[in-house]
Amino acid sequence: MSRERQSGRSGSGQKSPFKPRTKKPNFILSVILTTAKMMFVVALVVGVALTGALVGVAKAWVETMPVLDLSRFDEQAQTSYIYDKNGDLITDFKGTENRVDATYEEFPQILIDAVVASEDQRFWTHNGIDLRRLFGSLVSNFTSGGSQGGSTITQQLIKKTFLSDEQTYKRKLQEAYMALELEKQISKEDIITEYLNVVYFGGSNYGVKVAAMDYFGKELNQLTLRECACLAKLINKPYKLNPRRCYYVLNEPSLIEDEVDNVLKKMKEQGLITEAQYAQALSERLNVLEHSTSSSSELVDNMYYVEYAIYDVVTKMLRMENLEDNSANRSLMENKLRTGGYSIYTELDPEMQDTVQSVISSWNQYPKMRSSADSVYKASLGNGEYLERVQPQAACTVIDWHTGAVVAIVGGRSTPTGWKQKQFAYNFHMPIGSSIKPLSVYGPAFDLGNSPGSPVLNLPIQISGWDSDTGYPQNYGGASFTGVESLRMAINQSHNTAAAQALYTYVGVDNSVNYLLRLGISADSINATGAGLALGSSGISTVELAGAFAAIANGGVYQEPYAFTRVLNPDGSVYIDVGDIQITREAFKESTAWMLVDVLIGCCETGTGTKARFGNFTVAGKTGTNSDYRGVTFAGFTAYYAAAVWIGSEDYKPLVSGASGGTYAAPLWSAVMSRVHEQAGITEDGSIRTKSAAEVGLVQATVCAVSGMLPTSACYNDVNGYGTNTDYYLFGTEPVKTCNMHRTVKLCTVTMKPASSSCSSRKTYGVIYLPEGHPLRNGVSTVVQEYFSGASTDPDATSMDKCTVCASGADSTYSYANRYLESAAELIESGEITAEQIERLQTASDNLRFAMNAGDVDQVKTMTSTLRSLVKSYQ
Repeated sequence: MSRERQSGRSGSGQKSPFKPRTKKPNFILSVILTTAKMMFVVALVVGVALTGALVGVAKAWVETMPVLDLSRFDEQAQTSYIYDKNGDLITDFKGTENRVDATYEEFPQILIDAVVASEDQRFWTHNGIDLRRLFGSLVSNFTSGGSQGGSTITQQLIKKTFLSDEQTYKRKLQEAYMALELEKQISKEDIITEYLNVVYFGGSNYGVKVAAMDYFGKELNQLTLRECACLAKLINKPYKLNPRRCYYVLNEPSLIEDEVDNVLKKMKEQGLITEAQYAQALSERLNVLEHSTSSSSELVDNMYYVEYAIYDVVTKMLRMENLEDNSANRSLMENKLRTGGYSIYTELDPEMQDTVQSVISSWNQYPKMRSSADSVYKASLGNGEYLERVQPQAACTVIDWHTGAVVAIVGGRSTPTGWKQKQFAYNFHMPIGSSIKPLSVYGPAFDLGNSPGSPVLNLPIQISGWDSDTGYPQNYGGASFTGVESLRMAINQSHNTAAAQALYTYVGVDNSVNYLLRLGISADSINATGAGLALGSSGISTVELAGAFAAIANGGVYQEPYAFTRVLNPDGSVYIDVGDIQITREAFKESTAWMLVDVLIGCCETGTGTKARFGNFTVAGKTGTNSDYRGVTFAGFTAYYAAAVWIGSEDYKPLVSGASGGTYAAPLWSAVMSRVHEQAGITEDGSIRTKSAAEVGLVQATVCAVSGMLPTSACYNDVNGYGTNTDYYLFGTEPVKTCNMHRTVKLCTVTMKPASSSCSSRKTYGVIYLPEGHPLRNGVSTVVQEYFSGASTDPDATSMDKCTVCASGADSTYSYANRYLESAAELIESGEITAEQIERLQTASDNLRFAMNAGDVDQVKTMTSTLRSLVKSYQ
């Protein structure tokens, strides 16, 4: 105000309407007014400051909210499904959320109306936020102290997909803002579709489609009005109003039925249903299934195969995602599989799987346990409860070796009673005994340039590198040593000592391990020692074993076993095609596989695997017997399938003494494969090898049975009768140098020692010279002489003791002894006596020869008498 106005003057000379104060103001009133003015100013400043702060906080909350990425709707957990090879559904496979998405067109209108009436009656008209409902809920909560929600369906969808359930102003603000934005980007139909696919309906049910099937056993288009109203109500209280819980746990069906009536009433009041529909629905009651139709928590058919198929998919998912195969990553991929909504198409033929399971379960020729106390294994289930399993257990895997497809897999004698029970076929590793030998010893030996006719020592002498106190392994069942034999005979008769010699002579530990890896045997399964590689103390699953033998049948090409053909994404695109990811590689040369097939056929025709044969089918395979009879195996193939079976105690207890792969595993394998071929409609034998020996580069050659070199006349006339071997060699690897181990010497035909002037009968023979570095030089001389009469380190064979027996007149005794040695040999070669009888004849013959070499005439007479008795009784 100007000074003129303050003095009562105006520029125009007029009198001011304001009068000057003539009284002194009231002090108290002045203080009150001044204070009020100051408080107003302060309140105004604080209000402005608070408003600014609130705006700032709200702005910060909005700026920190998640990005409204619509692809998140597609990332919600969905149930995966598993199909057999015929395309028929086997089971679902889900995590804690059982979810299957549906399209808008699949939802019945009465279902949509029920959900809208129950959850958000102005859904079709609001823009994401219902202000009337929000204001009403605030008033109600303030007056009643309740917590009634004001969220729309759009807001609920935002909360369930992008945010959390935390009760904070920040979440509510973000929820409202994102709901408004969502309504601008997608249609109401899309919102209600995503909502009904993501909302929780109790149990493990996420999404209305699986809830309808789980509670009522119906597809969406089969639902009644009352059932739709029930599902709508579950959204609000999924646990408390779970219809199965109300009906069968609490025995109070009215809990859910009354709430359903309330939803129906709302629908009628909102004009969504007619009076007639309302009355009809009120007169009905829910028909709730007592047991869940969710199969991934219950027993399913062919569970051994299904579980392996899941394991196989996870294995290949790890490869697809370039992740290390460990327990953490396996769990991660399995969860992805459970929740990804995939369609998994397996190679399962339910009838074939049932057939193999039936054979394994009903087989009545399992060996007994050595101790009856071990006949039942108790597996703890916790809380003092146990699951009892009969012992021994058994497992089997059958593979189509042409492709690698797993035809059948059985993990135990009994069908499973739940998921992830003990499974002996693929995640259980027990020593397989001699079944490993073609994979770790003989196959590698052939592949490295040797032949089935190559010689190998089989006698009790130190083997350089062998990992035991004795320095060499014993032959199974105390089988006799033969001195030297071909690799073919060694594998057919399953001689452990020969296998150990072959491992260290022809292959080597590192090479052996590498071949096993190329055959699909996991590194964790391999015991890289002499016993692990030559005797089979390595623990290999039936899947690995069958897959490795399948590679032999397949011309040496390993094809990774697979139990599924493809995995599809929820949109139908291919996630995994097994043809694109299956590991395929050459494990053996084609020529090596050809020779292996040839010798393995021999194992089943004249060797330890004769009981694996069935019908008119050609069978090739190898038996296996674990140390101390703690398990038996047989692995082999026909022209159509490869398979491996295992029988043993799950806690590694011994079977009855004498149990072998030939007496127990081979017959079971035969029974399984007989039924497999029958089920497949195969009645005619086929050729495992489709090429001739010449076509794969093989030639036949005759070699000295002792040195493996080109034979001389001395080799043909070997004093010990070893002679020569004729067998297959890869062209270019057959020997070209003549034998350097035989020397020609004239021997007395009675004593087989260098003839003296007293010997009336003489003949030229070949005796052994032990070259520098030969393993026989490491043997005890008496042992070497027992199997290689006259063997010496003398290149000229002049150091042998000459015959003195003939001079003493004992030649008739020796002639008599030789007569029965020949008779015993004829009986052994005839194939008309039992293995036990052969063993007795061999032992008696060895004892007689030892006495003859020692020149002990009295002992010769005694041993001859023993051998004569055996020969006479067996003729």
